Amino acid sequence: MAHPHLGSDNLKKIVKTLRNQFVDMGGTIVFETALLDLKISNNTVHTAYTTSGDIEADYYILAPGHSAFETYRMLIRNSVEFRTKNFAIGSRVEHLQETINKAQWGVENLPGLKAAEYRLTAKSHGVLPVYTFCMCPGGMVVPATAYPDSNIVNGMSLYRRDSRFANAACVAAVNPDRLIGKKSSPLEALEWLQTLEERFYRYLNGFQAPFCRIQDFIDQKESPATAESSYPLGLKPAALWDMLPVEVSSSIRHGLKDFSKKITGFETGIIMGLESKTSSLIQVLRDKNGLCCGFDNLYVAGEGSGYSGGIISSGADGIKTALNIIEGV
Repeated sequence: MAHPHLGSDNLKKIVKTLRNQFVDMGGTIVFETALLDLKISNNTVHTAYTTSGDIEADYYILAPGHSAFETYRMLIRNSVEFRTKNFAIGSRVEHLQETINKAQWGVENLPGLKAAEYRLTAKSHGVLPVYTFCMCPGGMVVPATAYPDSNIVNGMSLYRRDSRFANAACVAAVNPDRLIGKKSSPLEALEWLQTLEERFYRYLNGFQAPFCRIQDFIDQKESPATAESSYPLGLKPAALWDMLPVEVSSSIRHGLKDFSKKITGFETGIIMGLESKTSSLIQVLRDKNGLCCGFDNLYVAGEGSGYSGGIISSGADGIKTALNIIEGV
């Protein structure tokens, strides 16, 4: 009750309502359209080239999300400045919801309450900080790739939170420079992450999720495990600890040990796939008015800007961008 939940099913209705309000106010929405390039001269964007034709405007606000690598690369090619930033990477853990309920409430079900949740953090000497993120009680693990040759997972919950399973990202916080082993450019950081996501795809040549039991991850012990899961495309046993970057894997191993002390039965769950979309690993450089540095009418807003990390913070960033434009007119 302290953490109200919209539900992914209701979110679809909300977005449709917002879209209709936008159209009623005179806005235009074009579907199935890709942004290809920008025409820029004298620090001003004059035209956006898209697959549905050219768009000319006074101001350009791009809100691409953190997975649109081709948009990032196009912007960098057009001298929009980015820098690398801290982000988090790991996998997704899943349990029977009754296991989490019993650990948190002492009983498997409580009348009037939907599903118990958790938020866990761990910090051991010599390893990266590890935490759970985007916990989905009574939810499901879903495929979340934006490209046909990469394999990543994410989580969601419907409003009723009545799935038999609970899941959460289990990730280590790190800077791209540390993962790559040198001071890296934004383009190098994008390339590194894309290569990792494609490696997970090639491992199975598809969209099944590599998985193992949490206890096996802790022990680094392969076993021909099978497991019930909400993931719709199937699981395949794997030495998941060997598929992640070494320092990330070692840190998550210590984190899982710690979490198993805090949540009774945590080690009985499974850990699966690659969770690489907690937030953007690069950030656009902005001036004090929110404009992309060096431009007088170009904004990058929302999660793809690198200044927000979720629905609410992205919405707030969009509002700030709109206010910056209004105040400057």
